[in-house]
Amino acid sequence: MNTIIYIILSFYGLVHLIMFVGIVINTRRKPNSIEEPNVSIVICAKDEESCIENCIQSLLKLNYPKEKLEFILVNDRSCDRTEEIMLNYVNKNPQFKYLSAVESKGKLKGKANALEQGLKLVTGEIVFTTDADIEVNTNWIKEMVKYYNSDTGVVAGYSVIEPSGIFPGLQSADWLYLLSVASGGDGIGVPISCVGNNMSYRKAAYDEAGGYEKIKFSITEDFMLLQKIHKDTKYKKTFFPVNNDTKNITLPCINLTQLLRQKKRWAAGGMGEFNFGILVGALSWIMGTLILTGWAYLDVQVYISFILSKLLIDLLVVIPAVREFKMYKVLLYLPLFEIYFAVYVIITSILLAIDRKVIWKDQKI
Repeated sequence: MNTIIYIILSFYGLVHLIMFVGIVINTRRKPNSIEEPNVSIVICAKDEESCIENCIQSLLKLNYPKEKLEFILVNDRSCDRTEEIMLNYVNKNPQFKYLSAVESKGKLKGKANALEQGLKLVTGEIVFTTDADIEVNTNWIKEMVKYYNSDTGVVAGYSVIEPSGIFPGLQSADWLYLLSVASGGDGIGVPISCVGNNMSYRKAAYDEAGGYEKIKFSITEDFMLLQKIHKDTKYKKTFFPVNNDTKNITLPCINLTQLLRQKKRWAAGGMGEFNFGILVGALSWIMGTLILTGWAYLDVQVYISFILSKLLIDLLVVIPAVREFKMYKVLLYLPLFEIYFAVYVIITSILLAIDRKVIWKDQKI
C-alpha cells in the first residue's frame, strides 16, 4: 500500500512540476505590443445591486484612452435595483450601452445567454468580460492588450480574493491555486481554463468560433469559449500572465451553500470538454480521498509525510502568484486549505453523481 501511495504522490508531483514550469514561463513573459486598440467591456449582471456600482466605478478609473473604451451593461432580468443603477450611468456617459437581456428560446441559458446578446452590440476589436462583483485593476486593459499579436485569440488574468478571515482566506488560497494551474497549463501550450471575470478575446476569434450560439453549451461558458478558440480558429495563441497589473479583485462566497453551488457549477462545466485539466481534477480527487481517509489505514509516518509532501507541492505552484501579487498572508491558510480542498472536491463529486443540474442565480441549469 505504501508503494502505491508514493507512486500516486510522485505522479502528482510530476504533473505539478510541469505546471510550475509553465507558471514560471508566464511570470517571465513580458508584453510587447504597443498598440492601443478599441476595446469593448461587457458586464452581465443579475440581481447585483449590492456590488454593480463599485464595479462600474472601478471601470471608470481605467488607465486607457477614453475614446477607445466601450462599456456594455447587460441586465439579465434582475428583480432588484440593478437596472436602475446601470441606467443611471448609461444616461450620464456616452461610453455606456445598456441592454435588457431576454430569455433564450434556444439552447443558451444563464450567463451565456446574456453574454451572447451583449456581444451583438460590441464594436471593439478586443472584448473584455468581467462580473459585477469585481473591482478591476486600473491598468487592466492597458496591460492585457499588450499581449495581443496577430495570432492571439485569448488573454486571461487572475482574479483574487482578499484573505480577510478564515472563510475568505481559504477561498483566496483556492482561487490562487486553481488559476495558477490554469496559468501553468497555458505556459506549456496547453490551455486548461480561465475565469470569465478576467477574460479577453479578439472579437474576430469569437466570430470565427461561431459565438455562444454555435459553441457547445456549457455552464462555464468562459472555459468552453477558450477551448473552442484555441482548437478551431486561426487565433490559437493564448496567454495567462502572472502579472500584477492584470489582476482583478473579486468577492468571496458568503456561505457554504453559495460555495458548493459555485464548485458544482465549475466541476460540471470542466467535464464538458476533455483536456489536461481533467487529469489534474482526477488527481485532486484521489489526493483528497487519501487525505480524508488515509489516517485509517496508512502508517502514521507515511500519512504525515504524504500530507506534508502534498502541501509542499501545492506551495510550489502558488508561490509565483503570491510573490507577484504580494499576497503572503494567503500562505497562513495553505495548511488548512489542504483539508478544505479535499472536502469540497469529494462533496462536489457526490453532488454531481446525485444530480447533474446546477444552480446559477437561482436558475436550475
